[in-house]
Amino acid sequence: MSKRRWILWQGLSAPSIERFIASASDDGFELSGLILQAHDDTPYVVRYAIRVDGNWRTREVQVELEDGGRRILGLSADAAGHWSHEGRPLNDVEGCLDVDLEWSPSTNTLPIRRLALAIGETRAVTAAWIRFPSLEVERLDQSYERLDQHRYRYRSGHFTADLTVGDDSLVLQYGVNWRGVATSGELARQTSTPASIHEIDILH
Repeated sequence: MSKRRWILWQGLSAPSIERFIASASDDGFELSGLILQAHDDTPYVVRYAIRVDGNWRTREVQVELEDGGRRILGLSADAAGHWSHEGRPLNDVEGCLDVDLEWSPSTNTLPIRRLALAIGETRAVTAAWIRFPSLEVERLDQSYERLDQHRYRYRSGHFTADLTVGDDSLVLQYGVNWRGVATSGELARQTSTPASIHEIDILH
């Protein structure tokens, strides 16, 4: 069985494409992505790696953004709602269990897997939202409603999108914003050799 899951997402509302990899480790899961995005006529490259525990609560986030220069953001979380950046607490996102990347559908999997909603159930959550290209971190109130086995309705403020996911809860279609155009592999529940966040081809 493959220990990794690959998805290639195409942006539908803005010129973008993302190669995404998810893998299982002994103590949780690791997600990484490479995003090519056009924003306000500027081409951007984003690389990220996210480590979550076995309950899909965010523990570590690393983001690198290139736009002529190079900027890096690193966040740590303790799975109890406490976040820090370079050792300093981030009080604005106190209580959040999930990270949400603005330019990627990858992080929608985190609350979907963590909440394990029954069909017809709705839950409100608050995420630590990383904005692009500013890399600012904000609170984002949102909710997830499970419509059927493979569909969820996402809401945040006045924004609504229906998400189609695979059996592993990874997003294959995100409203009119993204769609998966190629997939391979399988997301195993655990692997005998945990991968370091630096072994997922990030920040190189």
